[in-house]
Amino acid sequence: MTQDEPDKQEKEEEEDASKKEAVKQQKDQDQSESENSQKESATDHKDSGTQQEEDSSQSGTVQLSVKSLVAGVFVLGVAVGFAGGVLTGNGGLMIAQPGNDAPNPSQAEETGSQETDTVDMSKIDMEGEPVLGQEDAPVTMVIYEDYQCPFCKRFETQTFPKIKSNYVDSGDVKVVWKDFPAPSLGHDWSEPAAAATECVYREGGNEAFWNVNKKVFEKAKTLTRGEDEFTTENIQSRIKEFASEEGVSESAVQSCIENDNPMQEVNEDKQGILGITSNIGTPTAVVNGKKVVGAQPYPQFETVIEEELS
Repeated sequence: MTQDEPDKQEKEEEEDASKKEAVKQQKDQDQSESENSQKESATDHKDSGTQQEEDSSQSGTVQLSVKSLVAGVFVLGVAVGFAGGVLTGNGGLMIAQPGNDAPNPSQAEETGSQETDTVDMSKIDMEGEPVLGQEDAPVTMVIYEDYQCPFCKRFETQTFPKIKSNYVDSGDVKVVWKDFPAPSLGHDWSEPAAAATECVYREGGNEAFWNVNKKVFEKAKTLTRGEDEFTTENIQSRIKEFASEEGVSESAVQSCIENDNPMQEVNEDKQGILGITSNIGTPTAVVNGKKVVGAQPYPQFETVIEEELS
């Protein structure tokens, strides 16, 4: 073997070793890249899953918010609809917006004229009810209201004072009060209020009743339940305070509430009108038999009253 041959062999061995090292490095690199790729893929998948969860969670929140909003609008719509609408005798609900004619009693989708939508006044029991005005007034207006109804508040604070000033005080109209509370529509303190004012009437008479009645409507914040000044817990105490201001004993009113079953009269008011007409809402006025449903503007009442006086 020549001197060149060992050198050549050594060189070939070095080259083989170098190639093996290169192959090993490439293999290690490929494996590392593969592992990194798998990690990235797993991370991406995890991130994707997290994002999906986040998106799903966010979507669920939005959906829940929308559902809550829809439910809230529905509840508000029912409450407001009833307040200025019509509750049918069979439990249905028809909407009568303020200023519009009341729906025809036979069909919710038709609008009937108030001249033909009448009630037989002889079937309305007015004995023992609060009365404002002269007993012999030529026009009798029976009003059905809910203390927690926002359109009743509007009627009592905007329209009724004009009716009183122009027709009740002159002796042309007498007004008879009837309770029509609707606790099933979220009017939580409407029944306790009706029971308490019924007792104010029993203990203090007409004048005390109408003065307390006015204070309840003026002080009630009914358009948004969350802003109510009155609650189920405090409404009767507040009404007793109003009664005391009118010279009626708070203890007498409380005794009446506890022992004299004023809710029987309240329920009779509701069932009485539902038994003689196919629809009713709050507020509703029956003027010598002509029914005016909703918080109608004063000119509409004026027209009906003038027709009865002519």
